[in-house]
Amino acid sequence: MSPTDTPRSRPLDHLGSSRLWPWLLLALGCLLVLSLLGLGRLHSQFGVQAMHSAQVYKEQIDRLDRLLALQLDAETSVRGYLLSGAKAVYLEPYDNSQRALDPLLAAMDQDFPPGHPDRAEFDTLMQRIAAKRALLADTLHGRRAMDPGPPGQGGPGMQLMDGIRDGIADLRARLETRNRQLVDESIARFNDIRHTVTLLALGALGLIVALFAVQQRQARLRARIADLLEHENVVLESTVARRTRELSDLASYLTDTREAEKAHLARELHDELGALLTAARLDAGWLLRSLGSDVGPDIRARFQRLIDTIGSGIMLKRRIIDDLRPPLLQGLGLVEALRALADDLRGEFELALQLPDHDLSCPEEQSLALFRIAQEAITNIRKYADARRLELGLTLDGPDIRLWIADDGCGFDPASPQLHRHGLAGMQHRVQMFRGEFTLDSAPGRGTRVAVRMPLRVADGGR
Repeated sequence: MSPTDTPRSRPLDHLGSSRLWPWLLLALGCLLVLSLLGLGRLHSQFGVQAMHSAQVYKEQIDRLDRLLALQLDAETSVRGYLLSGAKAVYLEPYDNSQRALDPLLAAMDQDFPPGHPDRAEFDTLMQRIAAKRALLADTLHGRRAMDPGPPGQGGPGMQLMDGIRDGIADLRARLETRNRQLVDESIARFNDIRHTVTLLALGALGLIVALFAVQQRQARLRARIADLLEHENVVLESTVARRTRELSDLASYLTDTREAEKAHLARELHDELGALLTAARLDAGWLLRSLGSDVGPDIRARFQRLIDTIGSGIMLKRRIIDDLRPPLLQGLGLVEALRALADDLRGEFELALQLPDHDLSCPEEQSLALFRIAQEAITNIRKYADARRLELGLTLDGPDIRLWIADDGCGFDPASPQLHRHGLAGMQHRVQMFRGEFTLDSAPGRGTRVAVRMPLRVADGGR
């Protein structure tokens, strides 16, 4: 032991070293705070980048949706123009869509520049768009008719439109996949930063306060967070319930509005167009009779062709009116309307009907909802089922109405993500409007059964 190494010198040395601890802790605390600030800044930068990228993806997806909407508007406008007898007012959506397409396509060309991984799919989509626009232009100028094509296949216009839909859906799916990957990467970064920040924060707290104070603080924070989460859950559930009611009310309003518009259009076609066509047919017949035997057979043949053409127009008008607002539903009731709907299918299917002998006393809105459900189900069977036998039933089960439509077709998987659910969603919503139950039973190779049960509402005349 050296002379300077005495027992008293050790406490002094310990005291000297203990005086260094506050400075060391202060330096370490400053380092932790600077690290926290740097990580916070880095976290903010990642957040801004993620938000910017998500916004870019959203704008690209919005442009794809806009492109599909413009194509649908153009096709619908051309069809309306042809069906209305070349009325120029129906071409306004077509003209608007054509003016909006070029700047939209120019913007989308910037979304998928040369070298972009989706450029080939984008070029294919642009070729289909150009072909569709050329087909519509040819149709308008009389160079080509809108040929429906072979039954069950669709014409070139429908095939091009399906290709456009598929192309847009493919590009949209690719964009959404990249967006999800970006979100996942951002979340992973945020989680890493969050974990690091948590560790640094806990270290800083350990340098500042005692373990007991930290534990007490954490306990209070946990209790507060639990209360906040409970409150936020209550608020969120209330918001979701309110928004669900609002969306349901909106869907009901849109459904009622659509039916009202169909009824109004049917009345207009019946009153205005029907009167015009009938008058034209009578005048043409009068002219043919007034010409006498002095005119040649070719003129008589043309007059007779004109009369037959007007008669075909009257029959077409009647079919459109029947589809917009079934006259049997208003005149004879739901049972007879369903029976007439089934009679139109006797040449296509082996029918099994189970309908009551007398009409059910339910309001017009409920009868229309049940009829539209049956109509939509039968339309789906015609399009997709490849069925030979069809069963249609309507019965009164206590206070409820039961409606079912079944077939022995190919069936499908109701849980398939590739299933187009617009028709099914429309049927289900019509059932929900009357507080009913909608059941769909189907499987590949086992056919499909659609069943509806809803409380019977008493019609105004039955009260």
